[in-house]
Amino acid sequence: MILSRRPNDDDRHDGFTKWPFMTTHTWGENPRGRWTLEAHIDRGNKDTSSSGQDGEARGFLKEWTLMIHGTRDPPYVDLPAHDHNSKLAIVKKAHESTRRGGPVVKATRP
Repeated sequence: MILSRRPNDDDRHDGFTKWPFMTTHTWGENPRGRWTLEAHIDRGNKDTSSSGQDGEARGFLKEWTLMIHGTRDPPYVDLPAHDHNSKLAIVKKAHESTRRGGPVVKATRP
């Protein structure tokens, strides 16, 4: 989840317009490839102004843009990773593997 509902946001009329949704959860990942945008209605939201006649929560997306920023060389390459399970160590290992032509991220399912 990139942005959850905040109590002081009144987005019933215009919604989020030109709002930058950002995340740092993809730091260290290779941005190449196909990207998919998923949008979900928060079922915990009690506001019924965006509900249809059947009571189902609804919304619409006018437009979206994906903007990726990064650097050619990892800026943390000289930082020591003291714990091999730290995020820094994991990202450094992924980048080392990428430079050697290996996979960017190794994922396992439980």
